[in-house]
Amino acid sequence: MVQRALAFLWCLAWLAALPMEGARAEPPAPAPAESQTLRVLVSDNAPPFSRREADGTLVGFNVDFGNALCRVLQVTCSMESAPFNQLIDEVAAGHYDLGIGNVLRTPEREKRLLFSTPYWRSSTSLLGQRGLPELTLAEAVRDRRIAVVRGSQQYDVLSRMSRPGTTLLVVPTLEDLWAALIDGRAELVLAPTLKAVHFLLSDEGQRFETIGTPMTDSGLGGPVHMVLPLNRPDLKAAVDRAIAAVRSDGTYQSINRQYFPFDIY
Repeated sequence: MVQRALAFLWCLAWLAALPMEGARAEPPAPAPAESQTLRVLVSDNAPPFSRREADGTLVGFNVDFGNALCRVLQVTCSMESAPFNQLIDEVAAGHYDLGIGNVLRTPEREKRLLFSTPYWRSSTSLLGQRGLPELTLAEAVRDRRIAVVRGSQQYDVLSRMSRPGTTLLVVPTLEDLWAALIDGRAELVLAPTLKAVHFLLSDEGQRFETIGTPMTDSGLGGPVHMVLPLNRPDLKAAVDRAIAAVRSDGTYQSINRQYFPFDIY
């Protein structure tokens, strides 16, 4: 188990060290004049990236990062939350100016959205009961009951891999994913690694661990972007400059340290 944990942490460190495009700092610039209020939508129920406190306040890495960008852009942020699928649809329809929901870039999504420069790097992990044997994803799909969030990149990959006899439990939110694992409806779940780490560190997650090492192939990981409507290339250019500015002045690193013990960029 110690070896498995060490391998997991080593892989996280390796992923964090990979170079990312768009890292060159450029002078910050305000958002286009017509956009003095930026309508921002973040994913809900996705700690440590975003969640609502008991009083309704939105908190998390994506919330703090979005607010930092708005300060650089010299705009007022109007921030709301929605499920991941709804976030993509709402931004694509132009109901919001910016979506911050840990979105991976795919050809299908490029037809509907503009993508910012990356702001962190993701991977995917299998989670299950402590003591389970090492499994490849192909073995897991064939032999185990797996839960996954509908509309996620993990869902797309598992859907392509499914065969007759595959038991795939599709749930609407990340909270439902952890619940399916806790109550035994699923033997395994497939989830973004950093969200999985947050769950494993919780009281409910103590009975579980990662199965194998984090995955990035087949669309299961890579650079993570914010998304914008297709008709806002002006805003995309301003957001890209703001990301570089927040990186270069140390704000990004300060926010990172509040939520993660390693650099996720």
